[in-house]
Amino acid sequence: MDGGRLQLHFPALFSPLRIGPATARNRVMRVATTTNLAEQNRVGDRMLAFYRTVAEGGAGVIVSEAARVHPADAVTPAAIALFDRGPLQGLRKLTDQVHRAGALFLFQLNHGGRQHLGRRVGTLLAPSEIACPRSGGVPHALTTREVEQMVEHFVAAALNAMEAGGDGVEVHGAQGHLIGQFVSPYTNRRDDRYGGSLENRLRFPMEILAGVRRRIGHRAIVGYRMAVEEFTEGGIDTAQAAEIAALLARAGLCDYVSLSQGNFNTIETHLPDRHWPQEAYRTIQAEVKRAVGDDLVVVQSTRVQTPAQAESIIASGDGDMVGLCRALIVDPDWPEKARTGRAHQIRRCIACNQCWDWISTGEPIGCSTNPIAGREHHFGKLRSAVPSRVIVVGGGPGGMEAARVAAMRGHRVTLIERDGQLGGKFLRASWFPTGSELAHLPQFQEAELRRLGVDVRLGEEATLASLLAMQPHAVILATGAQAVVPDIPSDGSVPAIAPTGVADLQPVRSPPGRAIVLMDEDGYYWAAAIAEAAAPLGRLVFATRFFEPLRELPMVSRIATLRELDRAGAEHRTSMAPARIERGAVVLRHYLTGREERIEDCAALLWVGAARARNALFAGLKEAGLDRVHLVGDAFAPRRVAPALVEAQTAARAV
Repeated sequence: MDGGRLQLHFPALFSPLRIGPATARNRVMRVATTTNLAEQNRVGDRMLAFYRTVAEGGAGVIVSEAARVHPADAVTPAAIALFDRGPLQGLRKLTDQVHRAGALFLFQLNHGGRQHLGRRVGTLLAPSEIACPRSGGVPHALTTREVEQMVEHFVAAALNAMEAGGDGVEVHGAQGHLIGQFVSPYTNRRDDRYGGSLENRLRFPMEILAGVRRRIGHRAIVGYRMAVEEFTEGGIDTAQAAEIAALLARAGLCDYVSLSQGNFNTIETHLPDRHWPQEAYRTIQAEVKRAVGDDLVVVQSTRVQTPAQAESIIASGDGDMVGLCRALIVDPDWPEKARTGRAHQIRRCIACNQCWDWISTGEPIGCSTNPIAGREHHFGKLRSAVPSRVIVVGGGPGGMEAARVAAMRGHRVTLIERDGQLGGKFLRASWFPTGSELAHLPQFQEAELRRLGVDVRLGEEATLASLLAMQPHAVILATGAQAVVPDIPSDGSVPAIAPTGVADLQPVRSPPGRAIVLMDEDGYYWAAAIAEAAAPLGRLVFATRFFEPLRELPMVSRIATLRELDRAGAEHRTSMAPARIERGAVVLRHYLTGREERIEDCAALLWVGAARARNALFAGLKEAGLDRVHLVGDAFAPRRVAPALVEAQTAARAV
């Protein structure tokens, strides 16, 4: 407090902003993010709980997930279909609760065009008969009449959005979807009035914006999501984007532009991961702001993680608003924590892109490090408990999450960790190349344990006798798993290692030319981290029984990882696994045919993914008569961090 007034943290970010006819309470926009929470294209309790949580977290503007404007688009039962009036009643409930929380709500209108991510290819539409290199499938080139009809579909959807109580609409013209395909010379080869010159290529979105403005007037916000840079030869670049934004500003058909980058050919740039710096595209997006000046509100969306970064963008004039996606999935309270001086309590994104992977394959939205995301209705509000003694064994992410939640409920919690620090394997992973942001999770959890007064005991081995002596009400075992190398015939001429950290790779350093065989049974980030760290140490031969390397890594992150491995000269052997070690060689055997290949002069065999759960204490505690014993995470079965945190939440809420 200063002179009886609440100190204003991040004053630029939390100043109000006029957007067309409305005023946002602050400069934080939750950009459109697929949730797959609709039920038969209707709003149910799951979707309501998700959006209510985001709105109560303090964002000034919330943009809906991409609402479908045409039945020929990829309309799954989990999507919002605004070409249909059926969902309007449920959508009114959604907009009402967002408004009650103090946020503006906009509907994003989109058609994917030729783009798709599913294996089932429906009706692909595009300006021209050109297949996307990433998606595949030759699309139908819309006739001139069909383009005119599509304009009317967008306008009709906008009217439905207004009837559903929205404060306006955002027309999606970015990221390689249908409108972006018309605007970009990379995808538009038409010779009618919708192709050729920039004016003609912009005609489709201009007609949509004009039609929307004509029908809803100036009583609602109209926004446009646009590409700044496609990173594709022959595509939109920053200079063209600035010109397009200036044309939009002069036309006066929209109130703001929300910026993005890339198309499906460069889809990894949509969600830059840890291979990119934070604020990755701030500079090029600032070019658009300079081109429009004060004539349009400009929303920067460029992997912003912290309120300080967002404040800098606004205060410097690089943008008028900051769009957040992943940052609000991992912590929907990000804005409110920042506004009230609790920025240090924000749970930060680790840029793993698992959220994108789930939603792109039709699964409900979720987050690797926020187990509540997408499960708000299932978990509900955290309830207080009758205080009792709860012991958590294991200081990795699962154990810390269980201890944190149990303490929040009012229990007296003791956490016992045999190592000298918290974080477990997850913290060790942060020491690998491009892994530093993984530390965000254990850092957040450890700070919360201190704030909540959890008794943390480091360097202590929990035993059956010591646990029983503490007379706990409940014990949560989050003791992890031991990485192992499976038994294969070996003469000992090549060391076989199950690496659990950077230190395990020290013996692998060898003269140039020697081979390092990495056997991947993980298919995920641990294998990716080991591979990127090992690639500079020798000739890396990446083997897997799967049909493709790193098959479970989210595609947008797998692209970046495979790019780095290729630059390092890594070789891939798919559908293969080590059969034996002999005379300095690792012999790989094809999993489908039995064909063998000798990898000579090997420095090491690195085996990633095989593990054995550490859960010996569980049976002893149960036999001793303790009923409330829970196994969570790898101690139950070696898997990923996401199920570990869900199980930790479940266990801590049950005690």
